[in-house]
Amino acid sequence: MPNPNHLKYRAHVDGLRAVAILPVIFFHAGLGFTGGYVGVDVFFVISGYLIGGLILKELDGGKFRITEFWERRIRRILPALAVVVIASLVAGWFLFFPEDFKKLGQSTLAQALLSANFYFYKDASYFAQGVDMKPLLHTWSLAVEEQFYLFFPFVLIALKRFSRKSITPGILIMGVASFVLSVYCSHAHARANFYLLPMRAWELLVGSFLAAYPARQAAPRWASEGLSGLGLAGILYAVFFYTSETRFPGATALLPCLGAALIIWTNDHELSFVGKLLASRFMVFIGLISYSLYLWHWPVLVFYRYWSLAPISMVQGLLLVLVSFGLAILSWKFVETPFRKKALLKKPSQVFVFGATTTAALCLAGLVVFRVQGVPSRIPPAALEYLNGPAAASDVGPISDRELTVADARNGAFMELGDGNRNLPVDFLVWGDSHAKVLTPVLDALCRDHARRGVVAAHPQTAPLVGYASRGPWSLNGDSVPFNDAVVQFIRDHHVPDVLIVARWDYYMETDNGTADLHQGLVATRDALQKAGARVWIMRQVPKYPWDVPKALASAVLHGRHPEELGALAEDYRAELLREAPLFDGLEKNSTSLTLLDPAALFVDGSGRCRVAQNGKSLYYDSDHVNAAGAMMLRPLFEPIFGKVPDPHTLARGQN
Repeated sequence: MPNPNHLKYRAHVDGLRAVAILPVIFFHAGLGFTGGYVGVDVFFVISGYLIGGLILKELDGGKFRITEFWERRIRRILPALAVVVIASLVAGWFLFFPEDFKKLGQSTLAQALLSANFYFYKDASYFAQGVDMKPLLHTWSLAVEEQFYLFFPFVLIALKRFSRKSITPGILIMGVASFVLSVYCSHAHARANFYLLPMRAWELLVGSFLAAYPARQAAPRWASEGLSGLGLAGILYAVFFYTSETRFPGATALLPCLGAALIIWTNDHELSFVGKLLASRFMVFIGLISYSLYLWHWPVLVFYRYWSLAPISMVQGLLLVLVSFGLAILSWKFVETPFRKKALLKKPSQVFVFGATTTAALCLAGLVVFRVQGVPSRIPPAALEYLNGPAAASDVGPISDRELTVADARNGAFMELGDGNRNLPVDFLVWGDSHAKVLTPVLDALCRDHARRGVVAAHPQTAPLVGYASRGPWSLNGDSVPFNDAVVQFIRDHHVPDVLIVARWDYYMETDNGTADLHQGLVATRDALQKAGARVWIMRQVPKYPWDVPKALASAVLHGRHPEELGALAEDYRAELLREAPLFDGLEKNSTSLTLLDPAALFVDGSGRCRVAQNGKSLYYDSDHVNAAGAMMLRPLFEPIFGKVPDPHTLARGQN
C-alpha cells in the first residue's frame, strides 16, 4: 500500500522545480548551461510523481473522478498558457513578418489542439538553426504532458480494477518499454524521439513509479545524504556537460531523470542537506513561479531576437531573464493563483465552459492568421519587396532540392549545368557545400553562354576536401570522406579540366578540427586534383551577417533606416578574410594551375560597405548565402574559368 503521508506538501519538490527551470532559461538565453534543456526532463519526473500520486491516492480512497481531474488540469495549465499565447499573437502582429506570423498562427492552432509536439516534430529539430524565432516552440513539452494525462488515468483505473498490486509492475513495464523505444529512436528517429510521447512517457512514469512505490521508511542518514547528493550531481553534470550534440533523449536522459528520482525518494521521510537546500525559501519561490517562468521566458527571448536581428549578448540575456522573472511573478500572482485556488470560476461547469471557449478562440485566431497568410497588409510594400521580391529568399536559381548521397557521387549523378547535353564531356565541376550550390544561377548561365557542360557536386556542411571528415549535422552522417573521394574519382575518370571549390570556410574552422587540418585538407585536395590534370579554382567566402539579411532589410524599412547601410564595413570583412588567410597560405606557391578567387572587390560599394542589397532587392536569402541576384553579381569573378578575362575596372568598382 502507498505511504499514507505520500501527498503531504513537500517544499523540496518545489525547490527541485527551481533546479529544473533555471538551467532551461539560462540555456535558452545563451548564458552557459550547455545541457540546460534537461531541465524539461526533470519537470517530467516531478509531474509524474505529483500528478500520478494524486490519482493513486484518490483511487485508493475511491474518490477519483475523471471530470474533477481534468478540471484541476484546466485550472492549472490553461489560464497562464492562454495569456502567453494571446500576448505572443499581439507581439507577433507588430513584430513578425507575414511568413513568420503565419507560422505563429499554425503553432497557436496546434497548441490549442494539444498537438504542439507533433507540429514542431514535422517543422524542425529542437536544435536546428532558426527555431529560436518560434515563440511557442516550448509548448511541445506541455503537449507531451497533456497527451500523457489524457490516457494515464484510464490506465491506472484499469490496473486498479484488475488488482491494486498490479499498478506498480504495470507502471514499471510501461516505463521500460518506453525507455527501450527511446534508446532505439535516439539512433534511428532522433527528431521523433525528442518530441513525441511514446519515447518520452518513461520520464513521467519514473515519477509515477515513485508515487506508486515510495520509500517505506527513512534510509540511514549516510545513505540518504549520499544518494541525494548523487542525484543532484547527476542533474548538474547533465546541465553543464551535455550539449546540443549529445544524443538525447534516450540512455543519456537517465542521468537527470534518475537524479531527480533519487532526490525525491531519499527525502521522502527526512530532509537531507540537499533536501534542506531545495526547501529554502528562495528555491521554493522559484519553484512556485516555475510554470509561468517557463511559459514567459521563451517568447521574451524570441521577440527580442526578432526585433534586434542580432545574437543576444550576455548582458542582454541577463536583462531578458529578469524581465521574464517579472512577468512570471505577475502571472503567478494574478493568473495562476486565482484560478487554481478557485477565486475565479468557482463552479466546475464554469471551468469547462472557460476551457472550451478559450480553446475555440485560440483555434479560431490561429486559423485566421494562418489562412490569411500572416496578414501581409500590415507590412509596407517596400519591406515586403525585400522579403518576397524576385531576389529574396524564394529565388535561389535552378537548384535541386534533392541532396546528393555517396551513391550519387559514385555514379556521377550530379546536378547538370548548361543546356543539359549529356553527349558533351564534363569540362567544369563545382564542388562544395551549400555555398557552392547557391552559385548555380551564375555558373549555369556561364556554361550556357560558353557552350560547356558543367555539374554540381555539393552537400550541406560538407567541406570539399580530400580525407577531411566534416562533423556538422548535415555532413552525410559521417560519409563525407567517401563522398569527397567519389567526387575526386569522377574528376579523374572524366578528365574534368576545371574544378571550382567553394565553401563557408569559417564554419569548419569553428566546428571541426580547426585551421591546421583544414589547411592540410586543402593541400591534399590541390595535389590530388592537379595530379588528375585539373585546374583548381578556390573561392574565398562572401561576407556573412549575424542576422537574416532579407528580414533585416525589411526591418530597416519599418524603422526608417536606409536598408543598404546594413552592409558590413569593408575593413571588417577584410579582417575576417585575413583571419582565414592561414588556410590558403602557400597554396598558389609553385603552382600554375591553382587560383584563389576573392569576391571582396565585387561586394564593396563606393561607401566602403559590403552590399547586402541592390536596386531595392536583397542579395542574400539568409545570413550568409547569396540568392540568384547575389550570385549573378559574382559573374566577373568566374569568367576567367571560362576563358574570358574580366574587365579590371569592373572588379575594382564592384559593379557599382
